[in-house]
Amino acid sequence: MSRKTVSLFLALLMIFSMASSLAEGAGITVTDMFGREITLSEPATRIVVLQPSDCEILCAIGCEDAIVGRGQYVDYPESILKVPVVQSGPETNVEEILALQPHVVLMNSMSQSEDMVKQLEDNGVKVVVSNTTDIASVYTAITLIGKLMGKDAEAEAVITDMKTTFDEIRAKAEGEPKKVYFEISPPPYLFTAGSSSYMNELAEICGVKNIFDDQEDAWLMISEEQVIERNPDYIVLITNMGSAGVDEILSRAGWGEITAIKERKVFNDEDSCMARPSPRLKEAAIVLYNFVHDLATEEKPAA
Repeated sequence: MSRKTVSLFLALLMIFSMASSLAEGAGITVTDMFGREITLSEPATRIVVLQPSDCEILCAIGCEDAIVGRGQYVDYPESILKVPVVQSGPETNVEEILALQPHVVLMNSMSQSEDMVKQLEDNGVKVVVSNTTDIASVYTAITLIGKLMGKDAEAEAVITDMKTTFDEIRAKAEGEPKKVYFEISPPPYLFTAGSSSYMNELAEICGVKNIFDDQEDAWLMISEEQVIERNPDYIVLITNMGSAGVDEILSRAGWGEITAIKERKVFNDEDSCMARPSPRLKEAAIVLYNFVHDLATEEKPAA
């Protein structure tokens, strides 16, 4: 090999080395759903996740092994139950989180506070905040978490799969829509879903009408009288109270003339797939479609 060839080879090697160093130094930068910019030197490998939906996203894109801690309500998939639990919600315990030595904490907009975020960041932990109410924001969260974990392609595949299923169901849902009522919590604090919620979108995908789609809020408190007056054909319980919840609503005083009660069209979301803005909204759409169209629960509507 001539001296000129060796010099050229060394020059190319140096350029390659510099490019690699620059790429490594660039790291990963994401903007979370509160507009906060977070930069990591590499994809996150130790995560504490406080929100069930964020955990389900991580698992759907193949990152369950990176989860070193979970909030107290994080319980899906079942394999996640082996991961240590930390206090979450308004009483989130920062010391418990720090003891797990995470690189990143994923939390929901409802569970975070400025003081909590500051404590974590002052201790070298990155905080990424999600905020999901409709299906579009779920896609945003999946894309965000995918980028955070260096799993962009996997995140895009999950979103495509969800969209495909929604399109299949939408194509089958025809005719005059009947009415559905989503009960998120029972009396005396009766909560339901309004027009800007993903539950309202699930109803539309499945060809039924949410009885509170005239209310702009995603989540709202209502009265029993309003439900009785709007007379839903179907009732979906998001309370995850099992058969006890169904029995309670079927025997609820004053509700006897509601069509859904008379025809016993009450469904309990026992797997919490409708309760969580995660990739499992795909399963939620299938389950809801089958319920309101009197199909077997396990049957998937054909395209």
